[in-house]
Amino acid sequence: METSSLLSTPNLFPVYQPIVDRDLSVIGYESFIRGNDAKQVLEGFTSPSLDKMNQIVSMDTLCKQLALEQYTSDTPLFLNSHPYSVNPFPPTLPFPKQHDLVIEITEQAFLHDEPSLSIHVEQLVARGVHFAIDDFGFGHFSLPFILNIQPTYIKLAKEIVHSCNNEKSLDVLKRLTEPFREMGVNIIAEGIETGEQFEQMQSIADAFQGYWIAHPRRLATSKLK
Repeated sequence: METSSLLSTPNLFPVYQPIVDRDLSVIGYESFIRGNDAKQVLEGFTSPSLDKMNQIVSMDTLCKQLALEQYTSDTPLFLNSHPYSVNPFPPTLPFPKQHDLVIEITEQAFLHDEPSLSIHVEQLVARGVHFAIDDFGFGHFSLPFILNIQPTYIKLAKEIVHSCNNEKSLDVLKRLTEPFREMGVNIIAEGIETGEQFEQMQSIADAFQGYWIAHPRRLATSKLK
């Protein structure tokens, strides 16, 4: 299916998964795309090619637009940004007024066009947009990248959360993240699937996300129930 037809299809819709603090109070939602065409869209995102960059950027923008238009909570909305989208929030998108906006970004985006991305990040920060480093600890990341973005949040990859199942590994992760917490960065543990993982991450993370807390759903509100 061509991008032009996907852009007009009704078979894509956003769902929202809550991010909570230690008291299980909702502090924000991350958006995901579902629907009959979602599988094809996501496959294009995970197996991208440079010759399809424009299509990918168009679909990334559409996913963000849908998430913004249907968001119903007054808590921050976390939006993923594809690495090929050098401008994490194009001017064609509606800027939210009723809630804060957090753009999740990975180091791969920095590798494609560092100067352009840096300019857009600075402009968005000036407008009050916050940034989160996604999938920290799994894949590529570098200290210069994080220092350049100056994120409000760092999201621990679920693979890291699941592998920290003893005191030694938890201590290593705590030492790794402590400098960022001293800088004022909030640590979010993704992939929380059991109560035990939630308890283990208490000494490391400030916030939590995963199926044990709640599955993604169509409407986002300020409460879990």
